[in-house]
Amino acid sequence: MEYLALFIWLALCLLVGALVHYLMSGALSHRAVQLLAAPGMIVRKVTMTVVALLCGGTVTRVSIYQLAPQDVDFRADGIASVAKVLVPLAPLFGGAVAMMKLNVLFGSPLNLSYTHPSLAALNVSGFRGFFYGTWLILSSIVGQAIRADWQTLRLYVMFALIFSLALGACSAFPRVKEALLGAVLVTVALALFSSIAVRRAGVLAASPEWFTAARSFIVNCAGVAFLMTVYGVLIALPVGLCVRFFETMSKGGAKGSSRKRGRAKGASADDEDDRLAA
Repeated sequence: MEYLALFIWLALCLLVGALVHYLMSGALSHRAVQLLAAPGMIVRKVTMTVVALLCGGTVTRVSIYQLAPQDVDFRADGIASVAKVLVPLAPLFGGAVAMMKLNVLFGSPLNLSYTHPSLAALNVSGFRGFFYGTWLILSSIVGQAIRADWQTLRLYVMFALIFSLALGACSAFPRVKEALLGAVLVTVALALFSSIAVRRAGVLAASPEWFTAARSFIVNCAGVAFLMTVYGVLIALPVGLCVRFFETMSKGGAKGSSRKRGRAKGASADDEDDRLAA
């Protein structure tokens, strides 16, 4: 049940991240938004490159300091083909690690601790309890944002960086399928190691500390990634509205200027006709 809950948790992170990408898809064409997203894009490309290399793949093209394209190109054959599903999932963990480090660097203005929702049973009541726990976490995130000390500049910088990390971690809905396969692989691997290598006598059973640490790291990153993507949605809504308002005003001004130029051309043509008639 623990690992099924972890998979659902990762799936929620990916879906919320896809919602952030959808809300900001049009705004990402603006230079100012691209500069805001640059730190998150750098974290995205670095983590994707590292995971691709760790899986045994060959990175053929990566542009760390370019705002576009968002992904890296790599080749992976044989066993290394696992990179095809793990690389799309990597930015989620990279963004979560960066968010935890930034929170410590800024004096921990946000409370990143949470109670991971548990799935008690595979029935209606079990899933109801899991999603109710998720709803409590969502409520605490919104409440924390409302109660935050907005008079300090570091909080604005912190939320701007979190928004950038969320943009870097999220993927479009068509890419979510690959990342979901990566989440399945991670949770299945953890479950297999937990049931075979740790609970039974074996090579890894003598030193299970590393496995416990790795499992705690993945669970913590999944929770922080969920907080990051939720904050990303909360910030993407006003940012997206502001960008669309700016686009509407710009189009309205451009249309007004074109109409004025058209009237001016028409008036000059009439004057020319009058001179010819005279």
